[in-house]
Amino acid sequence: MDLRLPPAGWVDLLEVPGLRFDLRYASNDNVTGRPLPGYGAAGAWLRADAATALARVTQSLAADGWGVTVFDAYRPYRATLALVRWAEATGRGDLVARGLLARRSEHNAAAAVDVALCDLQTRALLDHGGAFDDFGPTAHPLGASGSGRALRQRLAAEFERAGFVPSTTEWWHMGWPQRGEPLDIPYGAEEADDAPARAAIPA
Repeated sequence: MDLRLPPAGWVDLLEVPGLRFDLRYASNDNVTGRPLPGYGAAGAWLRADAATALARVTQSLAADGWGVTVFDAYRPYRATLALVRWAEATGRGDLVARGLLARRSEHNAAAAVDVALCDLQTRALLDHGGAFDDFGPTAHPLGASGSGRALRQRLAAEFERAGFVPSTTEWWHMGWPQRGEPLDIPYGAEEADDAPARAAIPA
């Protein structure tokens, strides 16, 4: 398999100690039911400054016996397009119209990470009162009650303290304020049949 290195100034999170990974877009376990284009290998890249901040979050949470599960980080642009195509083909174009699925994402510039809390010892995902990429009411940061909402609030607070900007629509999404150029470099091998040109990335 053609395993690629991240661009200069980015970090491979798989090499960062203490993180757990559940990289849904490299598997069938996502809203489309199949791996997304650009995920020929299970990877998670992030800007180096954001990765450093993420490491601070893991250190802070460890005191309470919690860790961080990463669902997604850098997302090749072709994967973003595939999510939009899936929504439009399945009668969920409202997700695009409402901005829940964007035609260009901060993920494309390695300036966002999708996360949840997990048990540091068992590595089991904690119950946040709603699933990752659930585009219903439970996706909203306040779309849960009781312990689920408390976990979401702790997650957002820890990431915000480290310099991230929590999403106002998705409890799992943490943006990084410094961004660069969006890219379409795939994880792993290039797909010959689904590789939009870099020039197609909107400004």
